[in-house]
Amino acid sequence: MPETTMLRFVQILPQVSPRGDFLLQDLPGSGRRIDVLCRDLAACFEWGPKSWSKSNLEMVAVIGTEKILTFRNPQNQAPHSEVGWALVVRESLRGRPPSYVHVSDGTLGEVVRHLIQDEDAKLWVLDESGASLSDCQSCFHTTQNSFMLGDHRGFDSQSLAVISQFDIQRISLGKKSYLSSHALAAIISEFERKVR
Repeated sequence: MPETTMLRFVQILPQVSPRGDFLLQDLPGSGRRIDVLCRDLAACFEWGPKSWSKSNLEMVAVIGTEKILTFRNPQNQAPHSEVGWALVVRESLRGRPPSYVHVSDGTLGEVVRHLIQDEDAKLWVLDESGASLSDCQSCFHTTQNSFMLGDHRGFDSQSLAVISQFDIQRISLGKKSYLSSHALAAIISEFERKVR
């Protein structure tokens, strides 16, 4: 088993505006479901990990079709609410990111190309019809595992085209549908159980 395993989550948000022009009082509406990302960030860096090192967690948000936000190890700077994370996202999209957020221009295809170039890295798509995560031994013997998450509707046609183009394997947490934040926490928990 690898001594350090990076768990990365790639949240695809095709409807979200890259301008950061949403209202904090209306994240689902004005933010076009930016609340999904905020809950995922809280799950990744706050309540999801029990024993997993937060320095081995990363969240990549593909915003619209042109902006990439990468969140790495906020340490003691992590907000403690959905609105707090929304402020971080908004400031980052407006060109004022904190030190733990990297902002770049790019597409989902470019993110995928980057993630699959390392030989000891695996990229998976969360899909209820995929192979079971608990049975996927190759996950637990890889130093980098990235999991793609759709928004509240799943994956749009452009995202599905990228998934098909790169023939990304599908993996499942079971037949039950989960909120992406709970799916993310379940993945972390499974790795805590099997790798540590």
